[in-house]
Amino acid sequence: MARQPFASMSPWYGGYAFQGVVVLGTAPILLPLIVGGAAGPAEAGLVVAALYIGQLTAPVFGALADGSGRHRLIYAAGYVLLAIGLGLFPLAETDLEWFVLALMQGLGVAATNTVASMFIVEFRPKAEWDQRIGWMQTCYGIGQAAGLGLAALLQQAPTWGMLASAALMLPGLLIGLLGTPRGRRAKPETPAAQAGAGDNAASRRHAPPRQILPHGHVGPAPSALLGRFLAHLRSPYALFMLCWLLVMLGTWLIYNLYPLLMKDVYGVDAGVSSIYYAVGAGIGIFAYAPSGVLGQRIGDGAVVLIGSLMSLASVGAMAALALWQPAGLGVLGPLAFVLLPVAWSPLIVAGTGWAAQLSTMNEGEAVGILNSTTALASVAAAFGAGVLASRFGFDTVLYVATAAMVLGSLLVLPLLRAGRKGTA
Repeated sequence: MARQPFASMSPWYGGYAFQGVVVLGTAPILLPLIVGGAAGPAEAGLVVAALYIGQLTAPVFGALADGSGRHRLIYAAGYVLLAIGLGLFPLAETDLEWFVLALMQGLGVAATNTVASMFIVEFRPKAEWDQRIGWMQTCYGIGQAAGLGLAALLQQAPTWGMLASAALMLPGLLIGLLGTPRGRRAKPETPAAQAGAGDNAASRRHAPPRQILPHGHVGPAPSALLGRFLAHLRSPYALFMLCWLLVMLGTWLIYNLYPLLMKDVYGVDAGVSSIYYAVGAGIGIFAYAPSGVLGQRIGDGAVVLIGSLMSLASVGAMAALALWQPAGLGVLGPLAFVLLPVAWSPLIVAGTGWAAQLSTMNEGEAVGILNSTTALASVAAAFGAGVLASRFGFDTVLYVATAAMVLGSLLVLPLLRAGRKGTA
């Protein structure tokens, strides 16, 4: 029977895309513009860090939803928290007020992203997970590209941009509740049912790794994850987590204060730099599925290396341009950046699959640690970017990001060699 391409779509994905507009589109551009313009890069880094600290509570919201069964209520609460945090942000005047409101936004992201994943993995049969999470991620990515375009229009009036972002949470919530699951979760498939699935079982074995949203994972509590990780400290999985931490640190050093960095180093205002970011994010949407297919052919580890080298090429070129200051810097710098959001697709798709393969823990724990590592790198990069920029300049941020990515990419190589020896 021919597959229907949109059979795995649900109406609430459209509402979830509104969060993509704000969380990965307008807010990352407008928030540092407001704080950086009023207080400086160090304060902007502190406030951006608060956004990611709030997102570290994702396992708490997952446990709360499981324990109470109030999935829809917690999902809706995420939109409300975002609307309040965004809407009041332009009215804040002190570092503490900005920090609290950014933390509230992070809590909203954690609540909605966590339950969004649970709507699929707890209420849908396992055979549908890959396609449904893929469509959900695609909608979120489309929202991001649209949000970056909107940020380009609103960057000269960031106060109104934040208010508009808050207003978007209302249609997002109304559409986002359409078709969300009610009642009991889907029952786990029995071995007999799996054995009788035929082609479906075969297709699951060959499906691309599931695409996990940054900072929106469902898994055990951080203390439990830490205990599992420490027990495997000398394993290939632990080495991969170190590689991942370094590559993510380099990536988020660029992202967290992106509009301020582009203005300071390349003389490109936030409107133009947002358009370049939107182009890269738009291209990246179409790289998710090919990354999964490539991982099946050459191995997830090789695809992780490709994504790491793409990121290094992007950030390394940006750093070299900042050092040499050639003619056309205002065009070459943003063009070099475009490759960075594209590289996210092979990194997150193959990184998720490779983490599960390298670890002797179950898949959920392994991926939970991967996402916690990403969140940790985001928080550290937000603090680090602000301090480096205020003391040494934004060009130093580029040099440190490049060094982290060089080391992270090099550490992937012994893992690949060990994998080849293990299969010989």
